[in-house]
Amino acid sequence: MTDVFDLEPPTLSHLQPFPEERFMQFLSVLKINTKDFGLIPFQLLGTQKYVLRQIVDALDRGISHFIILKARQLGMSTFFIALDLFWAMEHPGLTAAFVTHTEQSRDQFRAAIEIMFAQMPKTHRIRYVRHNRLLLILRNGSLFSYLVAGTREASRSGLGRSGAYNFAHSTEVAFYGAEDDLKNFKAAQSAHYPHRLYIDESTANGFNFFYDAWEEAKDDPTICRIFVGWWLHDHYQFRLDDPRFDFFMPDGKDSKLTALERRRVRAVKDQFDFTISLQQMAWYRWKLESEYKGDQAKMDEDFPFVEDDAFVATGSKFFTVESLTDATREAKRYPFKAYRYRLGLKFEEMRIAATRDPRAELRVWEEPSPHGVYVVACDPAYGSSDEGNRSVINVSRCFADRLVQVAEFASPSPSTYQCAWVLAHLAGYYGGSDVTVILELSGPGQVVYQELLRLRADIKGVPMLEGDEQSIRNPLANIKHYLYNRVDSMSGEVAMQWRMSHDLKRRIMFALKDAVELRTYVLNSVPMLEECRRIINDDGDIHAEGSENDDRVIAGALALEAYRLRIATRLRANGQTFAAEQKAEAQGGRDPIDRVVINYMRRMKIVVPERS
Repeated sequence: MTDVFDLEPPTLSHLQPFPEERFMQFLSVLKINTKDFGLIPFQLLGTQKYVLRQIVDALDRGISHFIILKARQLGMSTFFIALDLFWAMEHPGLTAAFVTHTEQSRDQFRAAIEIMFAQMPKTHRIRYVRHNRLLLILRNGSLFSYLVAGTREASRSGLGRSGAYNFAHSTEVAFYGAEDDLKNFKAAQSAHYPHRLYIDESTANGFNFFYDAWEEAKDDPTICRIFVGWWLHDHYQFRLDDPRFDFFMPDGKDSKLTALERRRVRAVKDQFDFTISLQQMAWYRWKLESEYKGDQAKMDEDFPFVEDDAFVATGSKFFTVESLTDATREAKRYPFKAYRYRLGLKFEEMRIAATRDPRAELRVWEEPSPHGVYVVACDPAYGSSDEGNRSVINVSRCFADRLVQVAEFASPSPSTYQCAWVLAHLAGYYGGSDVTVILELSGPGQVVYQELLRLRADIKGVPMLEGDEQSIRNPLANIKHYLYNRVDSMSGEVAMQWRMSHDLKRRIMFALKDAVELRTYVLNSVPMLEECRRIINDDGDIHAEGSENDDRVIAGALALEAYRLRIATRLRANGQTFAAEQKAEAQGGRDPIDRVVINYMRRMKIVVPERS
């Protein structure tokens, strides 16, 4: 008898091809309920044919995991239910899972399966021995578990403890709540079963974990990404004699597309070699106006032309959807280094350590440049408003024509004196003498400021951690670097002081809104952009909606205000634009004579007037 441990494990190459001919025979006997035509024989739509072709080709290449980004109302649910049933009947003993985001969605899919079973001829049907809200068990031993992922992150779905599967169909994944449960669920899936198949399909839902998974799959050879555009649907177009075509294309075949429509149509042609017709565009305009009331952002999310259109910053009230969408898309592509502070009862005990946890309190996108000019803004917890329950420190590099966020600290943990230590550390690390610090003094901010003054008085007697190394891991050296230079400055300030009022908050928030829309403030913090989505203008009172936070947004607005008041004019006079500084960085820095002149002008407070 052969010992089980002597058997070689199966390999990924054992994946079997898609039985396409048998699947088409299966579809030919199915009947489905449709919104427009009632109960009719199953006939593949263009969208369904496209997805089937992609799956068949990928399985032939040994790929069994699919992530599908789709538009709404494309017939995908019906197609995948048919595929689920076929796979269970075709492969005896299948251990499968069908995952929805809500119980209502699960019940709807279960009802659709009942209808398919009832209409299926006996020659093509394998009876089930049990079918309830939790299980579908066929007589050939195949088992389907109905699982509900849930839509709230706080409620654990139990997916990770649901068992092991060799087939899984997860629908509307972008709306799942417990991302960690989903990861555990996938970890329990078979990598060796020869008929394994895993499908994650969804419409978009902003820049959440589904977006991250879609982006990461670009470089993963084991995953097949499939985008299904609305223009693949056979019925999403109007005949030339349809009165709706005449209404939305008033010049008939000579009607012109808008600039946005031309860009979208051209993108489809470039990416998919598909030419969208005027009849299709007439349908699109009708859908946009009749159902979406001209809401282009929501239309983009539900009926995207290409994948980039699908992911939009939904829910924004004060900031525009377009500006947050563009900013978030760029920020998602920009990696950062993560760190955690270890804070004790004495500031000389402060330490900082690198971590792989993306939720770390300190994110660093760019290391300090010896030629850089920086602004560091601090909004202590509950400083500017009741919505700010975290201490936030925003670090941004200044140019004549823009501000670029390079680091962000956000944590509810530090006390006021510890917040002062972190502030001094980051101010020292970024810029030394050429750094402007702005501190919100309302509430606990005054205590933070007093601790900065105390540090300035006591810092001389504190030894360095590791010599005079200018490193983010040497907080004390950086604190000294900042505070010494503040002592030597002409004003003697340790921070530019700010006290928030209703009118001042309106001013800095509108300035931030303009800067984000004009891309003169490049925000790299995705959590900050998420907060921007929840800022509302309530009859002139600009604040976070409900119980949401606004602390990151306030810190960013303070950084922008300090830049506008103290820094921008000088940089414009010196010609320190982003392009000029990038060129200087590539050459190893500015010309020595230029640096001498600039430093002299800064010390003497000489400002060259701007050209008209």
